Amino acid sequence: MAGLVEQVRACLAAALKLDPSAALQITAETTAADVPAWTSVTHLSLVLELERALGVTFANDEIASLASVPAILAALARKGAG
Repeated sequence: MAGLVEQVRACLAAALKLDPSAALQITAETTAADVPAWTSVTHLSLVLELERALGVTFANDEIASLASVPAILAALARKGAG
């Protein structure tokens, strides 16, 4: 699972344009509320980055629920990613 957390961190860093020190603060417990750059607009960029990087597709009804790293990891596990 640690490898998947690293992949999600990389996707967050790319989509939210985080500097390296901010990216290092992303953990398996991080939520959107913890990251000022994680807004409704950047959330869509994050979803697209996750889909591109991990080869998954999220249904429209899943997208809103991906507001934390634990939720993203659970969704990716359901899709067999990682």
